[in-house]
Amino acid sequence: MKVTVLSNQTLTDVAIQVYGSVEGVFELARENGLQVTDRIEPGRVLEYQASKVINKQIVQYYAVQGISPATAFDKDVDSRIFDETFDLTFD
Repeated sequence: MKVTVLSNQTLTDVAIQVYGSVEGVFELARENGLQVTDRIEPGRVLEYQASKVINKQIVQYYAVQGISPATAFDKDVDSRIFDETFDLTFD
């Protein structure tokens, strides 16, 4: 099966979505020739095996609710609360 990576999704996010567990990150990385710490670009298509789902209840819940976890954080995003003028005065 295939899944398309969304904006701000990590390999772990995708593993939880398609395998129902963070432990699926190892299988997902192996299947796609990646390291578990690799950044993956939005739009990339990853392959996974539905027969290797770890927690079917989680996968089903995410699918029914339309949940696609996306926890990556880009430190260069313009929507930060504190910009470069924040000077750690409160230390």
